Amino acid sequence: MKASCWRYGFWVSWVFLYAQEGRLSLRVISSENRPLPYAQVIVGDKSYLTDSTGRLELKLPAGRYRLRVAHLTALPVETEVWIQYGATTPLTLALPLREVALDSVAIQASRPPPTALPSVPFMQPIPIRTEALRFMPSIKSDIESRLALMGALTSSEFSSQYRVRGGNFDENLVYAGEIEIYRPFSARSGQQEGLGFTYPALLEEVYFSTGGFEARYGDKLSSVLQVSYKRRERTEAQVELGLLGQNIAVSGKLGNRLYYTVGGRHFRIGYLLRTLPVQGEYRPEFYDGQAYLCWIHKDSTGRELWRIESISTGLRNRYRLLPRTGQATFGLINAAFRVNLYFIGSEELRYWTGQQAVSVTWRPHSRLKLSQHFSFFGSLEDEIVDVEGAYLLGEVQTDPGSQLYNEIIILRGAGSQIRRIRNYLDLYAAYTEHRGEWYWDSTLRRRLQWGLRLQRENIADRVYEWSALDSADYVRMEEQYPWNQSVRNTRLIGFVQQGWRWQRWRLEGGMRLHYSLLNRQLLLSPRAQLLYQPSDKVQYRLGIGHYAQPPFYRELRDIEYRLIPSLRAQQSLQLLAGLDYRFTAWERPFRYFLEAYYKHLWELIPYEIENVRLRYYGMNAANGWAAGIDTRLNGEFLRGVDSWIAMGLLFTREYIPGIGWMRRPSDQRFSIALYLQDELPTNPLYKLTLQLVWATGTPFGVPRRLAARTIFQMPSYGRVDLGLSRLFLLDKRYLKSLWVGLDVFNLFQRFNVVSYQWIADVYGLRWAVPNYLSARLLNVRLIGEF
Repeated sequence: MKASCWRYGFWVSWVFLYAQEGRLSLRVISSENRPLPYAQVIVGDKSYLTDSTGRLELKLPAGRYRLRVAHLTALPVETEVWIQYGATTPLTLALPLREVALDSVAIQASRPPPTALPSVPFMQPIPIRTEALRFMPSIKSDIESRLALMGALTSSEFSSQYRVRGGNFDENLVYAGEIEIYRPFSARSGQQEGLGFTYPALLEEVYFSTGGFEARYGDKLSSVLQVSYKRRERTEAQVELGLLGQNIAVSGKLGNRLYYTVGGRHFRIGYLLRTLPVQGEYRPEFYDGQAYLCWIHKDSTGRELWRIESISTGLRNRYRLLPRTGQATFGLINAAFRVNLYFIGSEELRYWTGQQAVSVTWRPHSRLKLSQHFSFFGSLEDEIVDVEGAYLLGEVQTDPGSQLYNEIIILRGAGSQIRRIRNYLDLYAAYTEHRGEWYWDSTLRRRLQWGLRLQRENIADRVYEWSALDSADYVRMEEQYPWNQSVRNTRLIGFVQQGWRWQRWRLEGGMRLHYSLLNRQLLLSPRAQLLYQPSDKVQYRLGIGHYAQPPFYRELRDIEYRLIPSLRAQQSLQLLAGLDYRFTAWERPFRYFLEAYYKHLWELIPYEIENVRLRYYGMNAANGWAAGIDTRLNGEFLRGVDSWIAMGLLFTREYIPGIGWMRRPSDQRFSIALYLQDELPTNPLYKLTLQLVWATGTPFGVPRRLAARTIFQMPSYGRVDLGLSRLFLLDKRYLKSLWVGLDVFNLFQRFNVVSYQWIADVYGLRWAVPNYLSARLLNVRLIGEF
């Protein structure tokens, strides 16, 4: 009763008066985020069926109703819904798939029978509802920046890069369908990155695997993010306007065969960057565009014969900063220090990046699929910096009774630094790949997959960078790198994978091959995954495999920016075991996930982290290990809305000859993520979203010193974001709905540290001055659907 009163009291300021007829807009999907056509919906004593897309529209008198939804291939779900006068209530229900064997019944349908091997990633697939993603509070309109809520780790809200299970930012794969996606390489800080690849408004399905993925996925050590684009029979459009950006997305169909999905994004973070400690003139411009075309030809029976798909992506980013002043205070309550910074000059990062891919798929038989992919990626990245800075380091008066409270009373050091950078990167990568899929039997229980790719890369890296530091009465050159270098490489990549399914068991086994002409290294990576489902509620998973990551541009660069073509691939042997348990509590559905993992690592390339930039040491000098546990509970904590809580425990170490065992830079011991939704009980169109991310700090140390790079500990990273929203269902001719939201980022004004800058005082001591992230910020968004 108290909880109910609290919820009513919290929402009292959001209540408005309205009075018309009520309506229910229902969408039924599977737990794999696929529409469930012709599902049975029971409302009171009446029964209805969804249409071929899993949708149902009902007019109902106002009041609370009990719904029961059932489907042949899924477990039934019951829930309650409140129908309000003057509003259309949207509701999406996800039904967990059931394991059934239909030996005596032949089903004629366009979808595969329930005994078929699914096409989604095997190990720990996390289906993300793209419809809900756009309403989540987030600085960026992409999915990568939200993955910290779903099993990944990050240390900057500005960045779309993420770490998974002891890995680093370069160990994650991104796929659009079967096309591997590349992104720019030169960003030094999160505010220089721009947007991640994924744009939720264009996507139909999203899957995120945090490890143990199959042989058909590429050569990285940590994770896979796979997306697929929308294909709509009718035209749909969405426009989003906000203080941090403007986005547009359109999808539909031309004629009888051609589907299209196109979109563009403009990211504006000048308003956000004004909350940073460094004050100046920020001129960021980030533009991104994507287009997906799909042409499908079917035979007279309706079976697909040919499919031609095209994916085009392009971005233009320009980040320019004219810094003026800055300030950072650090230390303890009774021993505080402050650094005042003064700048003159400018820094600029600009890059033009694009990728074009074409896929041709032929289905000569209902159980045989043959595909040919062509992809070209190009990136032109320029970094130009001319900045001279000066600093004053002093002790701060911490006695509140003093007239000089919170002022510098003792000067500990002064100095200046000059940085000049002229770096230019031209990178191109092109490949052609053949893939095939063959089901051995009519029940689709046995599947063979294979692929062969030929890839060519060309890298031209022109580096001219130096910095000088004047402190403690002497001047010294900090860094000086004048290089004009290029690398060309050819890769041959292939895989073969066999899947079996019998009764309640499923097994996937495969082998991956990778040969690089640059270092003449041949890699063979066997992988296997086993699943056992004793009941509809429980799944047990076991995975083991060899995972290798051949060096690409970032790994080839050593600590002094020289390209080292002789580097070998980093390798790991991974073992994981987990379970999924679905249950009902308080008449509401829940799912509990638990997974334990161990990684044995060798041929590692040591690295250090500067903000979000990784600097490798250019040698396969380390061995190591990583182990941990990931757990997550998601379900309807409050009836009718999805929420979850996730926790992770991680330990990772590496051994370097001559130095010994030490923590890896990604050793972030404990993390917790919480995502809660609430809605007004009398009108579910009013919603509240609360997001919490907290993680222990990562190691850091003295830059460019291999033995001392992880000897200290950063403070923990934590932030709480709040979202308040109202959905207006208009059903006008040109405007279907309007969503209005207010986001509050960093609700409790926590000053998180992303990196450190090292300076010297008059005694020759070096001090680590923290670089802080953003303060509290408000954002207003409007999303219109047409």
